[in-house]
Amino acid sequence: MEDKNKSTNIDFVSAKEFILKELSSIEGIDHSKLPEIFPEKNEIKVEFVTNGISAEDIVQSIQILKNYIEHIRIHSFDSNFYILQALNDNLFEMKSILENIKFRFIIYSKESKVEISKKGDLKNQELYAIISLYKYFYSESFKKVQNPKEILAKLGVTVFDPSEEKIKLGFETIAGYESVKNEILESIILPLKNPDAFDAVSKFTRKFPGINRPRAILFEGDPGVGKTSMAKIVSHLCEIPLIYVPIESILSKYYGESSQNLALVFDAAALFPSALIFLDEIDSLAGSREEGIIEATRKLLSVLLRKLDGFEGKPKTMTIGATNRKQDLDKALLSRFD
Repeated sequence: MEDKNKSTNIDFVSAKEFILKELSSIEGIDHSKLPEIFPEKNEIKVEFVTNGISAEDIVQSIQILKNYIEHIRIHSFDSNFYILQALNDNLFEMKSILENIKFRFIIYSKESKVEISKKGDLKNQELYAIISLYKYFYSESFKKVQNPKEILAKLGVTVFDPSEEKIKLGFETIAGYESVKNEILESIILPLKNPDAFDAVSKFTRKFPGINRPRAILFEGDPGVGKTSMAKIVSHLCEIPLIYVPIESILSKYYGESSQNLALVFDAAALFPSALIFLDEIDSLAGSREEGIIEATRKLLSVLLRKLDGFEGKPKTMTIGATNRKQDLDKALLSRFD
């Protein structure tokens, strides 16, 4: 199941063994309600029943699936029946599209059912998509709102909370860099502390008002110049938690798990009323596609771009990326930094 820089097809027997083994090892899963996995008319089918499926569950399911399957469309969408279908890697190629994996959500009056079908063998990322979708509906520890600090701690991500620290940091902690401090004050601290004022300025000074606050900031500098220290200072001055994400906490040798980890960091951060997400060595997560990158890194970049866009509307949440190789970053990612 390791990432070999390309998708691997998994036969029915191996896929069934892997899914059941992964789900059986999860704490809180009722083993009597594990999904049914069976072949039917040249298809692999996975089915499980759940107590109910809400509109929010459908939205969450789409987000979960997009962590593994980059191109997915809504095939059918009504009050009681939803179908999501994977597209081809080449969006303009429609040949054999109906053979791609489908996810059906069927809502009955007393209970609901999730049906997954695929002609031929399953791919690595499709296996992980199935497992994560089942976990969402059946694992209480996965679905219920948790303490975001606990979620992040399991990923190896550190949360620095100014309210829990005895020593308060300020600009005086770092000597010099006066122009940088002024820029940080104007572009980060003031917008975070006074989001409504910045929106009001946009309303009265722009023909087409929009959000006048940065959603993502890039710290560039050589190792040791104080990028992480400055992020901590911003956290203290704004009195909001700093979520420090080291590169090693995200990357995994298993296919699709790195992008899942990154998505989970942003999902956990969204549980805070306000937060700073500090992505250290962001160039290792999102290198330029022009230079040619492996499939796993491309998926990481796709998740990162999507999550950055999703945080645009949160008034007191911001992402800070740190790099000493800005030239290596993907152009689409650079365009997200304000």
